[in-house]
Amino acid sequence: MEKSVTAALRAAVVDALYPISANILADVCEAFGLEPGTRDQAFSSKQRYVATRLLKLSREQVLEVAQRVLEEYPTEELAKAVRRAAQSQPADSMVSEALASFDEVGVHAVWQRAVARRETDPEGAITLARTLLEAVCKHIIDGSSATYNEKDELPRLYRIAAECLNLAPDQHTEDIFKRILGGCQTIVEGLGAIRNKLSDAHGRGPKPARATGRHAALAVNLAGAMAMFLVETTRERSG
Repeated sequence: MEKSVTAALRAAVVDALYPISANILADVCEAFGLEPGTRDQAFSSKQRYVATRLLKLSREQVLEVAQRVLEEYPTEELAKAVRRAAQSQPADSMVSEALASFDEVGVHAVWQRAVARRETDPEGAITLARTLLEAVCKHIIDGSSATYNEKDELPRLYRIAAECLNLAPDQHTEDIFKRILGGCQTIVEGLGAIRNKLSDAHGRGPKPARATGRHAALAVNLAGAMAMFLVETTRERSG
């Protein structure tokens, strides 16, 4: 995020939390991940209380806090600031625009949370990357004559959705298309595998592999690219 984007995001969070009573502001802020404080500090100046704590956070952490605040204390300005911050990277912006037009409340919201957590919560971001693709696949299947089982996992859901969109490798005869589409299928299967290995969705053994920001960035960026491909193919075929 650019500095101006981050500053606007901080200001929008401060404004969104301002109506909260000073009696509980410290507890509310701590629940959102901000540094603990006292009621007296909050009474002194609610705006300064929130702003000084946001200044101690990284750009990615500010966005994550903002998204949490938006879920419980939504304002139009905060929603705009979060959207702008999440779209600050060119590739992120392209994916965000496609997913917002597809399903603003559901799919797009998952994408925003995944982007925000790439650095601050790699394991959570990897889990959300898989959730994003699962949600997109289910939307596509629900809009077709095909069906899926609620217990179906991502690879199965993707195969069904791909067949609905004529994206399955065996639906094509040209070798290059079969290879590209087979590669897409392999990516999706890999996302399921890395999620099982590195995310926070399963119990850990005595020597667990630990997710890092680069793992999360790989998972989220690949999921975003695949989700955008599926959404834009759906739009083209229904247009």
